[in-house]
Amino acid sequence: MIALRSTDKGRKSSAFASALYLGKYNDMDNTDRFLNGMVKAGHSYEPIRGETVTFLFLGVSKTVYDHLITYTIRNRRIAGGFRVNKPWGFVVPNEAKDPWLYHRMMEDQLARCEQLRKEHPEESLQAIRSLYPIGVMMPPFMLDFSEEALVKNVFRQRIWERGAQEETCDVVNSMFEAVRTLDPEKWNSLQEYHGPHIDGHNRAMRKLREQRPTLRQLVAKNNNAQADVMDLDVYELLMDTVGKLPKTMWDKAG
Repeated sequence: MIALRSTDKGRKSSAFASALYLGKYNDMDNTDRFLNGMVKAGHSYEPIRGETVTFLFLGVSKTVYDHLITYTIRNRRIAGGFRVNKPWGFVVPNEAKDPWLYHRMMEDQLARCEQLRKEHPEESLQAIRSLYPIGVMMPPFMLDFSEEALVKNVFRQRIWERGAQEETCDVVNSMFEAVRTLDPEKWNSLQEYHGPHIDGHNRAMRKLREQRPTLRQLVAKNNNAQADVMDLDVYELLMDTVGKLPKTMWDKAG
């Protein structure tokens, strides 16, 4: 996975948009305004809504393609996933208990599809693609994503929230590392306000409001009954008790 192009180079475009949005006409080159003045305040993400990042994907399965296409601008998507493109192979799911079983079955299915093309040349590739297994490897493709969609949907739902399929997590994590390389301050800051700890924060506050536990109950639940409560790390205490997230279906399967 390669990040080919980002439209908000040096944050100049989002700086200009932020200045217009907030009416700061005498200070339009402030590249920190969006992060420090809008993200931290929980304000609109309008300044990056029109900014995009283009990614090139290599060796990615149809399953991951389907997970990602939902969020794209779509002007670069492969029509219907394949159309007349042949798969480049197949991807055995990380969750497979017996990888070689999947390997043999998918290899056999692709061979049968190829045999069908040879024996029945009148059949179009568009029709034969319906017989491909879902785990086929896509030909190289590019997808464009809005920066707002990346931070609020793609990264949040696929790597910062728990429960996404492992292969999709791996690909999306590579996407995040790629954009973070382009602008570490920007994407580290966005991760801070939308990252994996946010679910724990929300769960902790909801359970505190609903259950109204005492400090004594929280300390005992965290096996710190003998500790001096004045020295406890309150954030760690909350995240280890009321903020602790339940296991996902993937955790249970493992």
